[in-house]
Amino acid sequence: MRRSGRRCGSRGWTSADDGTELRADDPPHCLALAGAGAAAWRVFRDTQAMLSFLGGAAIAGLSFWLLHRLVDDLQAAAEGRPVKKVRFFVHAFRMLLLGGSGYVILEFCGASRIALASGLTVALTAATIEVLIEFFYARA
Repeated sequence: MRRSGRRCGSRGWTSADDGTELRADDPPHCLALAGAGAAAWRVFRDTQAMLSFLGGAAIAGLSFWLLHRLVDDLQAAAEGRPVKKVRFFVHAFRMLLLGGSGYVILEFCGASRIALASGLTVALTAATIEVLIEFFYARA
């Protein structure tokens, strides 16, 4: 079995035998977690904390997407397909770009550090939920 091409906690597994995809109902875990977290931050704190959380979730989603692109580019290079040179620079400076966007959110927007940090966990949490769903779905 190999991974299909979806991102952010909604990947499925493709069977090597017939190409059919084995997965649950494909819920958008990242968006659901981001929405629930934003609602919670809005209820228990304020709008600024909610926006900080959403900023962290956006950084986490962007990081997950860039990591997915890196894996695709490495696979393309291993197979001998050409990879654009611009992508090399994006991958090389990925952490600088993400860290810079976090710095801008914190320093210039007056964001809540705790809300931003909790937003950074959204993509990881969504991926973990997806793995658990796939684990239990495979057992059924």
